[in-house]
Amino acid sequence: MSPAISFFLASISIAAAVVLPRQDITLAVSPVCATLGGAPGDINVGLPPLSSFSTIVTFGDSYTDGGVHDGSALGAPVLDQPNPFAGGRYTNGPVWAEYLANVAGATLKDYAMRGAVVATGQWPSLTGTKSSDLLTQANTFISQAGPRPAADSTLYVLFFGIEDYVLSHDNGDSDLSNPAGNIAFTILRLASSPVFGKNFLIIDNHGRGTETTAGANFKAEVFQSLASLRDYGLNVGFVDLSTVWDGVLGSSPGYQAFGYTSTSACLASTTTTDGSCADPDHAFYWFPGAPTTATHKIISDYIQAVWKKCQGYSF
Repeated sequence: MSPAISFFLASISIAAAVVLPRQDITLAVSPVCATLGGAPGDINVGLPPLSSFSTIVTFGDSYTDGGVHDGSALGAPVLDQPNPFAGGRYTNGPVWAEYLANVAGATLKDYAMRGAVVATGQWPSLTGTKSSDLLTQANTFISQAGPRPAADSTLYVLFFGIEDYVLSHDNGDSDLSNPAGNIAFTILRLASSPVFGKNFLIIDNHGRGTETTAGANFKAEVFQSLASLRDYGLNVGFVDLSTVWDGVLGSSPGYQAFGYTSTSACLASTTTTDGSCADPDHAFYWFPGAPTTATHKIISDYIQAVWKKCQGYSF
């Protein structure tokens, strides 16, 4: 074999071991706009443009946890390997709320905490644990001293249901009516003294591509509560991420349409980055069930699409 041919074949072998540039991850599905009082779906009733918000306050679980849980500034979203948590986040970079706040030009005040449910009292298995819940997160925000963010320019986001769904499934598909009711109750608390919030967004992804009767009923009850909240003069929105998850994990359009190379998790363990996949920028999950920062960007993109496409859908 000639030296030229040997060099050519060696070059091919080296190239095969290198991750070649791929397309960016892009949103490949569109919102499914709903009607207030109808079946659950994406909706924006009265919420002003994202650019009008100077503050975004978030409550949630690991999907929203920015590594700081008291509304203060988040740490840098960078990995310090082999630690797999980017600045304390349950992912390899910024979470969706950071992307959204950046687009809006808003300050992010994050109270979310990994493993949080809506109300720990619903689940006996959490008794005596340090598990967080929505009720506690809201109490932390409400009880803080200092000036309140202006009501007209503050968006409150509640992203719950994933951990409750898991516990419900583990307990024979137990009913989730109480968590659904507590989400509406918390919004009314935040709309009352001393906060007087006006703008509220609920995000749902309880089943992450799966469903049970209890889960479907939970989403329906939360969505139906929006009509009553609207009667109080509140501006409300609902983002149903099942459209994204079904689009990626199913065949229509499928993960490749988004630019993903796999739906598998990049890391098998939550303890180390050792054994990481070759191309986390094109992986759907970082840990099993936990999005990569690329997917968090897609969540933000989907929220923005709902904002634009599903405005003013009411009775």
